[in-house]
Amino acid sequence: MNRLQFSVNMRAEPQGSSKAFVIPGTNRAIVTSANTKMKTFRSEVTRMAMATLADMNCNEPMLGKHVPATISVIFYFTKPDSISKGRVHPVVKPDIDKLLRAVLDALTGVAFKDDAQVVETQTAKRYSHMDFVEITVSEVA
Repeated sequence: MNRLQFSVNMRAEPQGSSKAFVIPGTNRAIVTSANTKMKTFRSEVTRMAMATLADMNCNEPMLGKHVPATISVIFYFTKPDSISKGRVHPVVKPDIDKLLRAVLDALTGVAFKDDAQVVETQTAKRYSHMDFVEITVSEVA
């Protein structure tokens, strides 16, 4: 079974919302993202996935077209000192669905041809001593 497992040692950034602005008098629009840090995070996810696949001597994308995929992503965030010791889980922004969306978009064309191939997800946010993300992509058995 094909399996890709790697970590990204940086703070995860959510996909955020995109906004489009039409340029008056033209047929053009400009699309902007609400989170400028997201691009760096997505690039690092892509880079680490490609490096791991290269180490495995695997051609990209790992899973071909129409091959169902499952993904497990655990986002670890440093717990701020200002948070009470009683709070065990990061129940604040960023939203888990926007974090997952950034990872799925970063892995499109690398781990799978299209993120529509992902038929199962397992996602979590946790506190840790440092910011990082653990990602596992597998072919559905």
